Amino acid sequence: MSDATEAPAGPSSGGLLGRAVALTGVSSLIVTVAGVVTQPVLARALGAVGRGEMVAAIVPAVLAGSVATLGLPDALTFQTARRPGITRRALAWSSLLLGLLGVICLLVVWAVLPFLSSDSTSLGRLMLLAMALTIPVLMVNACRGAAAGLQMWGTIAVESLLTALLRVTAFVTLWLTELLTPLIAVIVTFAAPTLAGLVYLPLLRIHGSAEDSPSNGPVLAPLVSYGSRTWFGSVASMLVAKTDQLLMTPLAGVRDLGLYSIGRAVTDVPIIFALSAAGALHGVNSRSADPDQVTKTTRVTLLLGLVGCTVLGATAPLWIVPLFGAEFADAVVPTLLLFVAAVLYIPGPMAGAGLASAGRPGLRSVGFLITFAANVLVFVLLVPPFGIIGACWASILIALVQSAFMVLMASRILGVRARDFVLIGTGDVALVWRQGRRLTIAVLGRARRVARRGSGHPKD
Repeated sequence: MSDATEAPAGPSSGGLLGRAVALTGVSSLIVTVAGVVTQPVLARALGAVGRGEMVAAIVPAVLAGSVATLGLPDALTFQTARRPGITRRALAWSSLLLGLLGVICLLVVWAVLPFLSSDSTSLGRLMLLAMALTIPVLMVNACRGAAAGLQMWGTIAVESLLTALLRVTAFVTLWLTELLTPLIAVIVTFAAPTLAGLVYLPLLRIHGSAEDSPSNGPVLAPLVSYGSRTWFGSVASMLVAKTDQLLMTPLAGVRDLGLYSIGRAVTDVPIIFALSAAGALHGVNSRSADPDQVTKTTRVTLLLGLVGCTVLGATAPLWIVPLFGAEFADAVVPTLLLFVAAVLYIPGPMAGAGLASAGRPGLRSVGFLITFAANVLVFVLLVPPFGIIGACWASILIALVQSAFMVLMASRILGVRARDFVLIGTGDVALVWRQGRRLTIAVLGRARRVARRGSGHPKD
């Protein structure tokens, strides 16, 4: 990884993107599954009160951490993809800024601690601890952004998998030994990604070339400029993801929120894959600057999402009740509607990645802000009279708004037709079939070789 150099797009960029999408997509899905596995462990070990304390301590830190990024991870992806030789300087500046911002957020949390903790001394200490532990996680996020720009997709996947493995192993072990408390749970939550972030140490060995020497071109100003344009959009995107669940209880009640959360948990799977693909596309296309690569990747991701949502939606009546219980039978129809919203959502982040990789993160941020405003408006209008069904239709409309804006803007900036993002052709189907067949053959071949070695047969 230490010999990364700036290079123009070549024939291998498509293969690099395929590998990036596969690695980030699979690793993110494994992390999601690991998160689902830990939920019952935490619930059983901590109980309702302890679980509530853990969540209350973590939420302010997560929100403050999102604000404190200043868009620097995305900026590092874009800048290191264009100029790999600035990596060490860019990381140094970013770490300094993120450390300062993290300390400021820690002071802000301390100032409002009586309100956040409801004057609970023990909860206040947990909140401060969580905020302090967030600061090194911010550094890891910066390293992940730089690694994406340098096309270190294997390293990124390893970091994600290590984080999941450390959390699951620690939570289960501590639960079985009856040592898991809210304090320990908070420490494990933030210590796992910090330790996993050590895989990015090779970034510190990357040196600039003669054409990209430390004296050739500024580093801090481009980072802050790009980061500030993408930062407010990232905050708006986070608010979009949380607004529906925040407003659901006062507008429709706790029962509808419970049913809605089940549908969201299930339909988040294709969305997480799309977001992972968008992140990979941002990293690869920041270097290759290939509009056709953006449109093709969007169509292929949309095709995979359509197939996955169709299969899951068609079988949902068969597994929702057995999996979640009879009291969640009313979640079937909302889940089907949310699968529709998930399919309509997919082109949005993909086209947004195309905008960001073209050096226009501000337009993507505008799209997120428009989506957030529309989300609040439509949700408030539809949920009170229609309940959970209104919330699902609001999700469908919001997905359309975001995807339409992102696709139209990306079409104009990249100089391609809007329909090229969403009109799936026979070539896309053939590509998915070939790649799926090749991946299946490779996985089965490796499984056979492992089985033969395990049974004592000689290698092929």
